[in-house]
Amino acid sequence: MNAWRKPRLVVFAHLCNADFVTGAEKLTAFMLRELAAYYDCILTVPGEGRIAADARAAGFRTVVLPLPLAVSFYLGLPHWHREVRDGMAGEPFRQLVRWLAAEEPAAVVTATCVHPLPAVAARALGVPVVWTVMETLQETPHTADIAAFMGAHADRIAGISESVLAPFRQPDVQAKSVLLPPSWDERETRPEEWPLNRDSMRRMLGIDGGQPLVGFIASSIYANKGFHHFMEATLAAAARHPEARFLIVGNPVDQPYFDAGLGMAREAGVIDRYRWIRYESRIERIYPALDALVVPSLAAEGFGLTALEGMMFGKPVISYASGGLAEIHAATGNGERALPPGDVAALASALIGLLDQPDQMAGIGARSREAAIAAYGIDAYRARLQAFLAAFRPETLPRAALVRGSGPAVYLRQGIALRRFATKAAFLAAGHRFEDVRQVPDEVIAALPQGPAIGGGASRSRRRRRRVRRPRVGRRAARGRGRLAGRGARRPERRGRRRTARRRGAAVARRGRHRRTAGGRGRTARRTRSFARRR
Repeated sequence: MNAWRKPRLVVFAHLCNADFVTGAEKLTAFMLRELAAYYDCILTVPGEGRIAADARAAGFRTVVLPLPLAVSFYLGLPHWHREVRDGMAGEPFRQLVRWLAAEEPAAVVTATCVHPLPAVAARALGVPVVWTVMETLQETPHTADIAAFMGAHADRIAGISESVLAPFRQPDVQAKSVLLPPSWDERETRPEEWPLNRDSMRRMLGIDGGQPLVGFIASSIYANKGFHHFMEATLAAAARHPEARFLIVGNPVDQPYFDAGLGMAREAGVIDRYRWIRYESRIERIYPALDALVVPSLAAEGFGLTALEGMMFGKPVISYASGGLAEIHAATGNGERALPPGDVAALASALIGLLDQPDQMAGIGARSREAAIAAYGIDAYRARLQAFLAAFRPETLPRAALVRGSGPAVYLRQGIALRRFATKAAFLAAGHRFEDVRQVPDEVIAALPQGPAIGGGASRSRRRRRRVRRPRVGRRAARGRGRLAGRGARRPERRGRRRTARRRGAAVARRGRHRRTAGGRGRTARRTRSFARRR
């Protein structure tokens, strides 16, 4: 009896940083691990990095395909369609098409809105597509067209918040949309080590037990993360609470911007109250050391994983109500700590209010953790995932094997190769219908090798080539005549006699034409007399 094998699923990560891991990368890696219960998962990354190394260590097959991204999708820029065409014109896209055709996965999952090429290639090959959206598309006159394109190239749009799904409320796309917020695996955070991690981290930072520690955490520090707003709010809090200390965790991608933020504290004479860690891969070492977390994102967050992590570790979280952050606060009963985006005074007031009541911060954090587990814990996530997969079941969907480009030729895809139907009759004789033919980009047709045509028989040129390869009668054939016997030995002689007769007939016809002209005078007449003498 054959053992059941899991269907194959390919997950396309849009980033794979070597030095740090972004929130989107964390969500992709988490989703990969959860899908492994149902599918034989392959992780595809644009280059080597941390999530690729972790996936290999966990036993996942990992493939590097350096596909270009389309950042214009997120920014809503007018040249978004040109960015897709330029990506399809390159060799990485051709490699992607051939690789997907060879793998024949049950479905593909492409992470983030800026990663369209896997969806385009899979859709053209008839492979079901789940497009996971992890960021809120910026609203411009082009956003609706971008969302429509994504919907046309996906069987499902899986959004991590209502904020990211807002552009997909068009009637023909909304039916494909599903809400699938992220979660975490409690075992990976090692709760039993939190007290020890708190003490060791605070000792390393030079912070004693009586000093409240307020954190700002971002994988990359730049303007939209609101770092300057954090500095302004904490400077106001530092003036009222000199015992408070502040921890910055993140990699500055805009160094002058980061230096200007630290300059605020330096000018105020309180730079000694701030600590900075560029990156820490083990978040269970950072969060336990904090007493409160500030997430002042100015751009609409797709979800706000940092805020959820803070609540997961039992910390009070103060945020701007930007995108998915507002949803997290509402779902966990922390709506009063979701503040109007950009309101630094409100941010400072909320932080000072927490520091004014240090004995209540632990209770607020404990209630936030309990509510976060109920709304976003692993049990809630797995229930949503099971419901989604039960309704989707990509391995049962029919596969489109008939394709055509912009021209009239229709092809049948068999594995990695395309076979062209030689005639319309050959197409219909095979039992196909033209309404089942999927039109795909010409770049997909060009990327796949061509097999033999279907129907139409051998071509005339092929028959002509076979005649040319037959043995010719001449001196070489005559020398070998003695080795031939019987009937076969007479065939070259008959062919030679027929050829000689044809030549004589042609010569007679030419002489007749020459006599009808200028009496055989001149060059033509001389050629005719010379030929007659040779005979």
